Amino acid sequence: MKDRIKKSLLSITGSNLKVSESSKSIDKKRKRRFIDIIEMMKEINSRSRRVHEEYGIDLFGYEDPHYQIFENLLEELYGASVCRVIFWWVYEVENPNKFDYRITDDITNEEYPVKTTTQLYNILKKLKLFK
Repeated sequence: MKDRIKKSLLSITGSNLKVSESSKSIDKKRKRRFIDIIEMMKEINSRSRRVHEEYGIDLFGYEDPHYQIFENLLEELYGASVCRVIFWWVYEVENPNKFDYRITDDITNEEYPVKTTTQLYNILKKLKLFK
């Protein structure tokens, strides 16, 4: 679709037109992608845990190489600091609405409550932890 719009604009304005995506749009996509990835990882982890609890089938050993791939890619993309928080959120936080979870800024010792993946992203961005 982007190409079609670009071609239409080029036919109207000529070949000197430069089309680029706004930084706000890029930031929104980056945020949405982060949230989707983390929520999918949480869901996969929850399903594995349920299968183990309900049926006694341990999928963690089978899935571990997949998680290692995800973890390495996320660390390359976001950096080690963000990944420590992501892995805590995915593997340890079970019900954020039921319990009080917080992220502490190592520099100021200020605490930020977090109940959703969106809040998690916003706090990480506010603390400038993204690579």
